[in-house]
Amino acid sequence: MRNTVAAFCLMIGSLIPFWLHQQQPSSAPPQNPPAVPRPQTNPIPDKFVNLQVLPKDITKKNLVNMMKQFSTTFVVRCSYCHSVSDDLTEGSFDSDEKPTKVKARELIKTILETNKDISSH
Repeated sequence: MRNTVAAFCLMIGSLIPFWLHQQQPSSAPPQNPPAVPRPQTNPIPDKFVNLQVLPKDITKKNLVNMMKQFSTTFVVRCSYCHSVSDDLTEGSFDSDEKPTKVKARELIKTILETNKDISSH
């Protein structure tokens, strides 16, 4: 299990700087999530709220790629961390009600801090 966690941390840790480097700055202020259900053709919102560890201006593509990597690595669906339906058309991505989301956020924060420490040497 430790080897799996270590391998995951190394993999995600090596990709986070790439994702962050690839993002394009956005001058639009964050908006509240829409009150209407998300469309089934593309249920991922275009604007993100409640980003506490990742940059507020991360692109949709970079955020989705990072979330896909979590899903693939841990063999879970989005609903494991997010309060959404399996088809993603209902629920709230910005909710913190699931402890798994809080733990995932802690993991990302640790990886970012580790990368920062390593790159400063």
